[in-house]
Amino acid sequence: MTTEISGTFGNKTNGLEAKRTALEVTTLENRRLLAELSSLQQLNREYKSIIHHASHDLLGPINDVVSLVNLMVETKDPEEIDYLSKPVLKAISKFKSSLNELSIFKEREKEPELTGTVNIKTVLNEVTESINSQIIDAGAVLTRSLQVTHVQMPIKHLRNIFFNLISNAIKFKSLDRTPAIHVSSFRKGNFVVIAVLDNGTGIRPEKMDKLFTKFGTLHEEPYPGESLGIGLFLVKKLLEESGGKIEAESEWGKGSVFNVYLRDEAASLSSKFSPAT
Repeated sequence: MTTEISGTFGNKTNGLEAKRTALEVTTLENRRLLAELSSLQQLNREYKSIIHHASHDLLGPINDVVSLVNLMVETKDPEEIDYLSKPVLKAISKFKSSLNELSIFKEREKEPELTGTVNIKTVLNEVTESINSQIIDAGAVLTRSLQVTHVQMPIKHLRNIFFNLISNAIKFKSLDRTPAIHVSSFRKGNFVVIAVLDNGTGIRPEKMDKLFTKFGTLHEEPYPGESLGIGLFLVKKLLEESGGKIEAESEWGKGSVFNVYLRDEAASLSSKFSPAT
């Protein structure tokens, strides 16, 4: 009889433990789902905000192009056609830049964020090839010095970082000198830093606080190809999500440098990789 009571008690205890374990698993899963729901709600808010601004930033250039082209069709004066062609090209450039930023935002959610060993030189080459026409048109000179050649991060993140920083360096070039862009990577404290330095127009001190904000405007006058203003915002966001950060230093009229910090556990420097030049 004693054995039966003990066995019954043991079965009840095991049953309670199993229920407790199941409850803990369910609780953890509910927390995960709530966190995922919160993230999706935030993403939805960002989409709505960006779409609202995009409707203006995309429709504006389209309307400009239509109006200007109609004027070009109506006139027969070659000088007037030449005069009108410049704002047409400017509007098309802005439209294209805005589409590029929107495509980056879309790809951020579409591509799986698989972290692996990424070759910095390879990704940098891919990005410069994709915007090669912009580099040639600007007459820009791009140099590099990579002490760190491989990092552990989603390749699309590094691609977006290079695309935004190099495109901005070209976009805001100085008219007084040949555009020069230098990309470097090195270790600093607990971080691996990827730096992009340029000799462009720089950023006015009073505009620095808007640098990484959504839809922030950095210049008094619009620049050719200036777009939605979400590129640096997205770069900052994806870096912070992985424990990194981005900082900038700039001197008006002389240029800027953007330093992308990757946490040491998210990047590696190994002697088995030869430094790239």
